Amino acid sequence: MNPAANVHIHLEESKCIGCNHCIRVCPVETANIAYQDKDNNIKIRTDPEQCIFCGACIAACYHDARFFYDDTERFFQDLAAGVPIAVMAAPAIQTNLPRWKQLFTWLRRRGVTVIYDVSLGADICIWAHLRLLEKEPRPIITQPCAAIVSYCERHNHELLPFLSPVHSPMACAAIYMRQSGIQDPIASISPCIAKKIEHASTGLVQYSITFKKLLQYLEENKIILPDEESDFDHAQAGPGTLFPLPGGLRENLDFLTEKSLHIEKKEGAGVLKYLDQYAVTSAEHLPDVFDVLHCANGCLLGPATDNEQNIFKLHKQMQTARIGVVRDLQQSKERLVEYDRQLRLEDFLHTYTAFPKKYPVVSEEALEQPFRQVQKFDPDKRLIN
Repeated sequence: MNPAANVHIHLEESKCIGCNHCIRVCPVETANIAYQDKDNNIKIRTDPEQCIFCGACIAACYHDARFFYDDTERFFQDLAAGVPIAVMAAPAIQTNLPRWKQLFTWLRRRGVTVIYDVSLGADICIWAHLRLLEKEPRPIITQPCAAIVSYCERHNHELLPFLSPVHSPMACAAIYMRQSGIQDPIASISPCIAKKIEHASTGLVQYSITFKKLLQYLEENKIILPDEESDFDHAQAGPGTLFPLPGGLRENLDFLTEKSLHIEKKEGAGVLKYLDQYAVTSAEHLPDVFDVLHCANGCLLGPATDNEQNIFKLHKQMQTARIGVVRDLQQSKERLVEYDRQLRLEDFLHTYTAFPKKYPVVSEEALEQPFRQVQKFDPDKRLIN
């Protein structure tokens, strides 16, 4: 079963005016369906079998007609019912939720048992990629981005042999938490709505909470965070803190291999075009690592964040982390040796599923109907917009 089958971008039909802006920004040609409501008004909805859940249409919809659900409500309901839940937070929380340390204190008081930094999973992801490339040198496409994985599984199966088998940083963190003895259900807090697909696929994380829905919950319930701060429940992570930035994995690999690998990166609008090009390129011309993200600004401004934030301010904050990583490069190399002693590469590998391609078949009659509605009956008129 396709893990995305129960994941949808929803439409509030009364707000949709059929402006087609969602279609223009969507990277997947077949992911939207235009239809007429009972009053013959044009509406646009997503096809859940085609959508990769990147969230581009939500950010682009001027009329707030598109929206998504995550597991925020269920998470707090279960906490209130006494369910012990462990939490992992994406590194972008530090730029998207300024009072994140106060939030951690409040979550612990609500019943959260432990809080891990996904940067730790990113460190493991880096280690796993290095060991994989040593063991099996071949061109790979990185897969921290769930929307990219969804595209490969649903629309371009030729990319699947190149998709890195190393789990995403979030999944690596979840595996590490389990190996550390944490048995409670795990909730992720992230800027990504597509993580819900990843969690359904791997079964490693039970709740997908987004920054946007979490902030809405705090505001709607008039939550006042305490003054007391608390941090993660483990030693500080290493260069994985750079993962929210575009090219974050590339920068990490460059640090630790002294730029001995040929690494290229792409992100943002048009990235799927480059993936399609990659699929038809001979292996001899491919980079060792192709680092790809769907969001132009990486995870700093994912689809479940406040996209009105000042990008210069966010990058300045991340630059501080970058300086620290460069300063502690030797410590990062020592961390790799420690992982060699503690971890097994096989535990952090993932396999992918080539879901059947289900593209709609459009009949000649269906193509004729719109032309008749706008009274364009001859070929010349049909060429004029």
